[in-house]
Amino acid sequence: MSVSITKLIPILHVPDPGRERSFYESLGLRTTYEGPEYPDFLAVGNEHVEFGLSRRVDADPSAAGITWQLGVSDIDAIITLCNELGIDFEVVTERPRDDWAYRVVKVQSPNGFEVLLEEQAN
Repeated sequence: MSVSITKLIPILHVPDPGRERSFYESLGLRTTYEGPEYPDFLAVGNEHVEFGLSRRVDADPSAAGITWQLGVSDIDAIITLCNELGIDFEVVTERPRDDWAYRVVKVQSPNGFEVLLEEQAN
């Protein structure tokens, strides 16, 4: 079974995503996502990089505050692989809008990092 990871989108947990966005915009990035579907989340990037900024009021910049979000080519293959390897996981169907739905497999790395494996649109 072959699964391709197609994209890495780290998500930084910050108390104020707007201020964080301004900082990265001053470095030349632009807002790549901001919508009513996820009011406490936005993404910044350019044609080479992209990452999310998620509001967490209690975020501590000195502690690990990141979620690994990996785009995958075949979410069903990921589910099968997790079952075969005995990895605990949760499948969540995100429906930010009536015309937009996708699945996410949530797992935890051996060191406790949250890892989201996200179905990518064809």
